[in-house]
Amino acid sequence: MRCWISLFFIVYTAFSVADDKTTLYDFRYWSAPDHTRIVIDKEEDTLFNIKSFDDYLVISFDDAEVLSETFSNIFFKDSRIKKVRIKRDKETIKLIVHISNKFSSKHFTLKPNTKYKYHRLVVDVIDSELKTTKKITKPKVVKPISNQKIILVDAGHGGEDSGAIGKNRSKEKDVNLAIAKKLVTIINKNKDLKAILTRSGDYYIPLTKRISIAQKEKATMFISIHADAVESPVAKGASVYTLSEKGNNSKLAKQLEASQNLVDQFGGVESVIDSDQFLKNILKDFSRKDRDMQSFKLANEIINQLEKIGPIHKKVPQKANFVVLKSPSIPSVLVETAFISNPTQEKRLTNSKQQTKIAQSIYQGILKYYSAL
Repeated sequence: MRCWISLFFIVYTAFSVADDKTTLYDFRYWSAPDHTRIVIDKEEDTLFNIKSFDDYLVISFDDAEVLSETFSNIFFKDSRIKKVRIKRDKETIKLIVHISNKFSSKHFTLKPNTKYKYHRLVVDVIDSELKTTKKITKPKVVKPISNQKIILVDAGHGGEDSGAIGKNRSKEKDVNLAIAKKLVTIINKNKDLKAILTRSGDYYIPLTKRISIAQKEKATMFISIHADAVESPVAKGASVYTLSEKGNNSKLAKQLEASQNLVDQFGGVESVIDSDQFLKNILKDFSRKDRDMQSFKLANEIINQLEKIGPIHKKVPQKANFVVLKSPSIPSVLVETAFISNPTQEKRLTNSKQQTKIAQSIYQGILKYYSAL
């Protein structure tokens, strides 16, 4: 009898200990030009510790276990991360991330939302010095082109922020980037124009940083590329938005504002736009009235061109309080190219030829706007 009681106690204790372990559900990595983002899905009360050394980073989790089906996702390499190892030290799991160059790191946690059901630990491995090449070449002297107009093309979302997802599982972030790249290629064939991307790959850029890029590049125009999504699968057509600091009363515009302006959802430490003193000063500038008027004209020209290749959801420019449209004193528009929630339009948005048509239409709208000045 004592033997059975002892056996029961051992089994019960084993299960109790197992139940006490916290679970690490999944691991994801996103490579940007200046940093690599590590995202770990975890339980809310997971105890963790992060330590940086000269050429590696250690992320430790107390009393943790990894799901067998996501174990292989731990191991990752890019130009910044040489390799990732996992080590168990008693009840602690350690992820040892070996880094190629000098680095700094920052981390933050994110709560579950409509897209992610688990709590997340986000760790950014950031370059602390510029990369140098072995071969030293003399820099090319590029003569500035007088009166060249610089257009910043923003591919909405990116990285952890997938944006809307279509019925056939297409991701808005991928569609946005594909159209944005095509638009930049088309624009740069015009010697009087120069187009620059806010992001060139699958990584997240905080909303206020997108505005900072516009200022750094001395952009004269800001165009953000997006794709609409609503519950109804029959909604269709393109729309173009300009800034309204008061927001919009329409249900769709309010939904879009809510989804597009979640600045702390994926940036973690990013300041909300209205608490940013620099941007408050911009919005107090008298030149914003001219910016708003020019933005409306640009939006109208783009709508006129998009109407030639497909349906239009709203035939006049709409207004919404989008953070990314708060660029200082330059015309800024957000183009909702079509509804990715509509299977027919989703198919169009993921077709390379159709993406080129959309990009070409936006370009023609830009030309019409400049020719009217």
